[in-house]
Amino acid sequence: MKRILLLIFLVLSATFAPNSLLADKSKNAEETIQKLEQEWGDALVKRDQAVIDRIASEDWVLTDPEGNLVPKAKADADVKSGTTTFESFHLDDLKVKVFGKTAIAYGLETEKSKYQGKDTSGQYRFTDVFIKRDGRWQAISTHVSRVASK
Repeated sequence: MKRILLLIFLVLSATFAPNSLLADKSKNAEETIQKLEQEWGDALVKRDQAVIDRIASEDWVLTDPEGNLVPKAKADADVKSGTTTFESFHLDDLKVKVFGKTAIAYGLETEKSKYQGKDTSGQYRFTDVFIKRDGRWQAISTHVSRVASK
């Protein structure tokens, strides 16, 4: 009888433990990416290139609200030169879905910003794709769409 109970316990442990471990890893990854999203927004306001470089991979690309593909080097140059400036950057409705070593973050961000001296402030929906490389999460793609004013 003890052997049968032990066998049942082992089977149940093997069945449910991996799922809870995966859920814990996924939850941890979600929290990590949520934190990275917040740090990224703060870094844009502060023009902190070291933080931006830690979060966005060298091969990161932005699809801007006009549908243009902007490589990281161009986006970085625009921030460094002051062509793109952010006075404020606030995230809402941030959701993260983890799929192994890939994660999708999406939400709503409200910013006070300028591009080439023109006011670009407003609300934007965004989708960021992250991958886990060398033990850390990095953004590889961002898509941004302006929220139409009512």
